[in-house]
Amino acid sequence: MNKAINVIVKEDDSIEKQLNKTAKQLHRKYSKKRQINEKLLKPKTPAKRAWSIVFDCLCTVFVILAGVMCFSSINSRIQKVCPTFFGYSNLKVASGSMTNSGLNIGDTVVVQAVDTSTVKEGDIISFYAYSADYNKFDINTVSKVDNQTIGETKYIHSFVSMFGYQPKEIVSAAQAGASLVIHHVRAVYEDENGTRWFKTYGSSNSTDDTWFISSNMVVGIYNNSSAATMMSKTIAVFSSRFGVVFLIVPIALLVAVLILENLKNVQLAKLELDCVEEKRKITDPICVKFNVAHNMDTKTKYKILAQASPGNYNEYVSLLWKDGSAPSSIRKYLTKKNILLAYNCKMLELNRECEKMFADGEKPTKIAKYYLEQKANLQQEQKAKEQALKNILK
Repeated sequence: MNKAINVIVKEDDSIEKQLNKTAKQLHRKYSKKRQINEKLLKPKTPAKRAWSIVFDCLCTVFVILAGVMCFSSINSRIQKVCPTFFGYSNLKVASGSMTNSGLNIGDTVVVQAVDTSTVKEGDIISFYAYSADYNKFDINTVSKVDNQTIGETKYIHSFVSMFGYQPKEIVSAAQAGASLVIHHVRAVYEDENGTRWFKTYGSSNSTDDTWFISSNMVVGIYNNSSAATMMSKTIAVFSSRFGVVFLIVPIALLVAVLILENLKNVQLAKLELDCVEEKRKITDPICVKFNVAHNMDTKTKYKILAQASPGNYNEYVSLLWKDGSAPSSIRKYLTKKNILLAYNCKMLELNRECEKMFADGEKPTKIAKYYLEQKANLQQEQKAKEQALKNILK
């Protein structure tokens, strides 16, 4: 029995020592408050907020388009085909075979992906002169297509071409080193399988080309519209070595704006952390001014509310929840905590009474009897409170 009493006394001493030690550690650790920049916490004016949204949207769109163009350029280099974006391709005239058509050596022309079933005699097309393809042509299995049966030119805008991908037949021809040519269409043929073939010629040449080009080798049709010219210049910029600068600058601006906008969140996070670590109360004027408590998650709110004394409980609740009332879950949590805390305090008092009785020379049996009786009463009282709590919170 003496042994049991000694255990009670040691348990009481250890609790007090641990509490004192922890309190000193927390005081040393959290005695200094963090610096909060109130200027960053001020809300934006409607005009600044609108400008920020517009700027973010413009930068985002520009970065996405520039990124896709750069990817298209890189992918085209890997596949060894001409850079393509939304079906548009830039080509440089390498010979004088089209001088009579106004295409001189060194000129940059724009071709656009086309539905080859709408290509007619006289059109200017770009194609790969690939022997493995045109050697398949058999004049005995094709029939000439009349221009009158061909409808208007239809361009192709595919999602895949936006990223610089070309059909596998064109990639094979490019990787095999086939020449990329831009010539007029002399005649259109169609074989028994429905594949279109084109007889081509250079307007400055005295004779027609010796090959027949299948529709699989056609990159696109010459397009000199203003929209095509603008797309050509855009592709040229992002296909150049300096194109990366036009990508980095807007990205850097966007990142800078995002950092500035998120500094407010950093300051609010500092205030919230101060409240959790009890460096400052949520009743602190700066916390009340910027509604720090409203933005906390439920678990953090539980921790903060547990710090409240009975006198300022309602004030804490009004600051933590916008509607001014705590949910039933938090009330249940705090009520249970208070019941358990009251039970632990009474058990601590009982231990101290037994310790005093032992010091005064009372018989160990009398002390043990008193201890067990009082403990049983406290446990019964605890169960009654818990049952009452269940009935209230049903």
